[in-house]
Amino acid sequence: MSWYVMFTQTGFEDEICTFINKIANYVFSGIDYNLLIPKRKIFERHQGVTYEVTRKMFPGYILVETDNILDFYYKIKGLPRIFNILKNYDYFHEVRYDDIYQILCLVDKNGLIEVSEGLMIDDEIQVISGPLYGWEGIIKKIDKRKGRAKVLFRVSDNEHLVDLGINVLQKYD
Repeated sequence: MSWYVMFTQTGFEDEICTFINKIANYVFSGIDYNLLIPKRKIFERHQGVTYEVTRKMFPGYILVETDNILDFYYKIKGLPRIFNILKNYDYFHEVRYDDIYQILCLVDKNGLIEVSEGLMIDDEIQVISGPLYGWEGIIKKIDKRKGRAKVLFRVSDNEHLVDLGINVLQKYD
């Protein structure tokens, strides 16, 4: 199965997935598919208080895995709040597995990237637990005060810096 990107109305990604899965037995018979909305837990500060919140990695986009993108497209074409499946010239743009692999390794079964924990050692981060464990090479910057790691994702020759939650436990020099 191959991965594609569905462009939707921002803020309605979860409702669209729920609706598609609800009508799947009637409309999508014979079409195997999986939908993924990658989400991340990050820290946000409001009025001096830090909260852990869940945000979408790519607002307005749903990742679709299917063998039959053409039939899938014609089935969703008239559904509300779905704009299109991203295309490359005249045909649907297939996301390379190398690009999607990084996301698939970081998300859990619900599509959520949890907060990682790390140690700062001589201005370098060493992740000791969480989804970023073993992926230190994709971390471009750490903001200890905000509890965020800027992580580089490459999707279809485009680079995206995405903030992921990280809890820096201690600083060693």
